[in-house]
Amino acid sequence: MNKQHIIKTLRQAKPEHIEWIREGQKILQGEAQTHLQKPIECTACNFGKWFDQEGRKLVNIPQLLELETLHKEIHQSYTALYYMTFDRRKKPRSTVITANSEIPVNEKRFRRNKLKQLEKKTVKMIVALNKIEEKVAAMKDQDFQSGWFV
Repeated sequence: MNKQHIIKTLRQAKPEHIEWIREGQKILQGEAQTHLQKPIECTACNFGKWFDQEGRKLVNIPQLLELETLHKEIHQSYTALYYMTFDRRKKPRSTVITANSEIPVNEKRFRRNKLKQLEKKTVKMIVALNKIEEKVAAMKDQDFQSGWFV
């Protein structure tokens, strides 16, 4: 593991998680379930895999642990928005809201609030990723190497 690999991983996490906002926007626009990404566990995305396998080892950057919590919340927010729109109890899954039906006003507001929460958490994550990336880039190689458990 080297600094460039970590920086690359942090940079890739940004657009991957911005995509959840786009998917949430599609949900509010009434996009069909078949055209949306299904929610995944936070440990299933590239950043989550990296964090579980390697990121935890970087002890000189305690912000990574805070980022882990935020990362989980982003995945939970999208999952909640997705499943409050699509009923997962029926097979095949039936759409509660379709492009042809109108979302009740109170539900629209509720879903909009869920999407705003997702957006805020994602922006906060991106800011944190930028700070961590700067910190990793600024570390001297010897300090960086000593920041890993063996």
